[in-house]
Amino acid sequence: MGSLSGTKMKEGSDIHEIVTDLISVIVPVYNGEKYLSLCGESIINQSYKNIEIILINDGSTDGSGKICDAFALGDNRIRVIHAKNNGPAAARNIGMECARGEFIFFIDADDFIEKNALELLVENYHETKADIIVGDFKSIHNNIPGPGHKGAFADDKLLLKQDIISYARCYLKRPNRFTLFAYSWGRLYKSAIIKDNHINFNPNLFTYEDVAFNYDYFKHSSRVYYCKAAIYNHVFHDHYMSATMMMSGDPIKLFGYMEALDTIRDYLQDNIAMADINREIGHAYVSLTIIQLVRACGQVNASNRKTIHNLVRDLTDNPKLRHNLRYYSPSKGDSRMIPILMKLKLVLPIIWVCRYKAYKRYGKGAAAK
Repeated sequence: MGSLSGTKMKEGSDIHEIVTDLISVIVPVYNGEKYLSLCGESIINQSYKNIEIILINDGSTDGSGKICDAFALGDNRIRVIHAKNNGPAAARNIGMECARGEFIFFIDADDFIEKNALELLVENYHETKADIIVGDFKSIHNNIPGPGHKGAFADDKLLLKQDIISYARCYLKRPNRFTLFAYSWGRLYKSAIIKDNHINFNPNLFTYEDVAFNYDYFKHSSRVYYCKAAIYNHVFHDHYMSATMMMSGDPIKLFGYMEALDTIRDYLQDNIAMADINREIGHAYVSLTIIQLVRACGQVNASNRKTIHNLVRDLTDNPKLRHNLRYYSPSKGDSRMIPILMKLKLVLPIIWVCRYKAYKRYGKGAAAK
């Protein structure tokens, strides 16, 4: 199942020794007591045994911390870190700092993996030597499995640098259709690439932090292997989870793509003409603004009506959004009305249209994790 022999990081590094073939499974946990047992058991019972499991209790106020501690008592491969509630990005960074594995694998506390998930990913790594091995997933809603990655491939596929660039440009055109690099969970990363290049999740992002992380990682890698097998189960819940959370705090946190797109720009700038990058990034900026506004406006109620009104007003006044509206080029099914309303700064009609779209897309209680 793999040697436990260690290899040191480069001279002068303060990073822990990396253990060959060991997978560091990192689980950020926040108020996940309803789901954590299934998640933890799916990791512990993996057919691939050469793992360490790092549970970061991110300031949970329910029983999650006790469940984490109980797991650790029953399995010496498990470490629990109790941290302040600083969000999933900061929690994953804590996990990476103390990870000893040659590989890093992220899983959310309300998801679970197939028994052979890690074994299959490691086998694919040894066959391809790719810098990242991406497994497919199933979306689970009301215990019913559905398809995973949108805009993926019909079969296993090795992507070289030009393929990654092409896929990034597809994402910019249809960010809700080409989602292969929109997540960090369900894939093997090489720890040495992360630690040698000081790659971290941006702790200021509470959405789209995975996108920013992946494109930072791609700056130092050139081979991605996509494994068609669905090894990960991504559980959706009957509410706008992200939107609801942000509406109760700072709604601007919904708009992490504003910084994530800068990471994609940095990745593309040495390979694509800047005029093309500006046009494609500008289009994606508007597309993602619409997507997040639909999610936010779908949550309008008496207590947050003013907050959402102010959010939409501020967005329509935002010089960057107004500049990027010129690049918006909708495909079939994309909104044509909302950008027009944005140009005219018609706040209430934007909210009405977005709320209607949210109802059509998600119903009264949406799965928008």
